[in-house]
Amino acid sequence: MQNIAGTVLLLGLYLGFFVHGGETHGKRKDNHGLVIEPIVGRFQHSEGPLWNHHSQKLSFVDIEAQKICRFDLVTKHLSCIFIENGPVGFAIPIRGEPNKFVAGSGTKFILATLDSHKNTTESLPEILAVVDTDRNGTRWNDGKADSSGRFWGGTIGPEVNEVVVPNQASFYRINSDLKPKKKLSPVTNSNGLAWNLQDDTLYYIDTPTLQVAAFDFEPINGTISNKRIVFDLKKNNVSGIPDGMTIDISGNLWIALYDGGAVVNVNPHTGKVIRFVKLPVPKVTSCTFGGPLLDTLFVTTSSRGLSKEELEKQPHAGYVFAVKGLGVHGLPTNSFKA
Repeated sequence: MQNIAGTVLLLGLYLGFFVHGGETHGKRKDNHGLVIEPIVGRFQHSEGPLWNHHSQKLSFVDIEAQKICRFDLVTKHLSCIFIENGPVGFAIPIRGEPNKFVAGSGTKFILATLDSHKNTTESLPEILAVVDTDRNGTRWNDGKADSSGRFWGGTIGPEVNEVVVPNQASFYRINSDLKPKKKLSPVTNSNGLAWNLQDDTLYYIDTPTLQVAAFDFEPINGTISNKRIVFDLKKNNVSGIPDGMTIDISGNLWIALYDGGAVVNVNPHTGKVIRFVKLPVPKVTSCTFGGPLLDTLFVTTSSRGLSKEELEKQPHAGYVFAVKGLGVHGLPTNSFKA
């Protein structure tokens, strides 16, 4: 398990600083003083953003285009790799191997290598495991690694015109032995994941429920129990559907609202909304904290299904955004232990 005490110390150092981006070309400042900037795009369906603190680069996937991408905020260099196995739901860096990722492509759990010096190269990934072998039409969706380097993530049922067939998917854990273990089933659209700083709670979204569930998490053995609902979009009159999710060091959740045009910040202990971060596009897919001080919220979005006229009205649909000025800090990204 990663050194939690070290992580807390690192975050304590972060809190001694604060960075606020100025307003320049391509950026806009909202009524709350936030700087919201589209930093790279357009993608068909960008998702699964993760910040690598060691490389200081942002990785994410383009599900529809079957790509794993990495963006350098300093040089503005974008490198992507095409994965031939099918739609790519997530890509998680491997501990100690900055150019290698475990990823979900179709129903395959794969190993892929991203060449930082090339763009949109094809990959011949190694297939590590296959899930949902007893059904057709599902694919990997969201996934992350826990503090011990285990993978947690799930699949999504068959999609017809962006409507998902219910109760066809599952939520899995994969250890370094690469044997998938089903933890929740059935689910419909296994989505956002987050662990708190204390590492004793796992938050989880099955999108069509319009709810965020919490589980007691045991970090040594990697077990979950005691499911309860900590946030309900419908009860709070929140529009859109919950997609990807992240958490800050105070334990508050940040939930991407697909077709809601925002990220909603909620307190899972009270079940109440703290604030909304409005984006200039409706299809918001996921978010993560990053930057040298982990105080920038990176937000992925989608251009999937938009007409030519809609794309003209939403010139930054499908872009990845950076939001600065929130005054909060996130947690370092966990990597997969191969």
